[in-house]
Amino acid sequence: MNGLARSLAIMDLFTAERPVWTADLIIQACGLSRPTGYRYVRELLATGLLIRVGAGEYSLGPRIIELDRLIRHADPMMVHGMGVIADLVGATGCDVMLAALYGDRIVTTHQEPGLERLRLSFGRGQALPLFRGAGSKIILAYLKPARLARLFEAHAAEIAAVGLGGTLAELRGHLAGIRRAGHAVSTGELDPGFYGLAAPVFGRDGEVLGSVIAALSTARLAITDVRALTRHVTAAAGRLTASIAAANSLPPIFPKQRDAA
Repeated sequence: MNGLARSLAIMDLFTAERPVWTADLIIQACGLSRPTGYRYVRELLATGLLIRVGAGEYSLGPRIIELDRLIRHADPMMVHGMGVIADLVGATGCDVMLAALYGDRIVTTHQEPGLERLRLSFGRGQALPLFRGAGSKIILAYLKPARLARLFEAHAAEIAAVGLGGTLAELRGHLAGIRRAGHAVSTGELDPGFYGLAAPVFGRDGEVLGSVIAALSTARLAITDVRALTRHVTAAAGRLTASIAAANSLPPIFPKQRDAA
């Protein structure tokens, strides 16, 4: 990794289970020399991505909150998706989420509660397992072959463990079936007792950006018209894709403030 990638990799150390790190532990975990490690920590402090919370202890900084606000006004799925998601919740009563792909990660970027207000393990801001759950599988199904091959090479053991195939050809065959269906489903893969149904969202260049996911309990599933639910979810993802494609430009990040009276 280059210097920027190594510096930003430090951010991945901070989790809900371990939100505070010392510089020495960061250096050890990332395999850095002491001068390099301390330099990276200083740079992250200077940019506000880290904050000092005690003697030699660091946590995530307020710059992340600023960036989160910007994302809400700039990410095309969120800019164009809020009305679509609200309509989908109203039509189905399901909890609905948006998941977005970046690099080798799939992250929940928005969550709108439905009638059941489910306690989901992978809510907004959390990375989804790459190879489990409807929201991830539908994204994988539309990745370009070279990108999928790189993922297989890096995660072959995990892919085999979840039953998606022991070879790249088997993985492609499994995902081809999902692509033909145009949606993915999962039962209990992320949370026991919950069912997920997801459809893909594409950017203006035709590449997959992420997915729209509807979640409900398996108890409610038993009295749900799954065909109707599938139509609602795929139509919502199609509307979002169409809105992104039709947009000439994104709206201003922040509306202009009115002059004070």
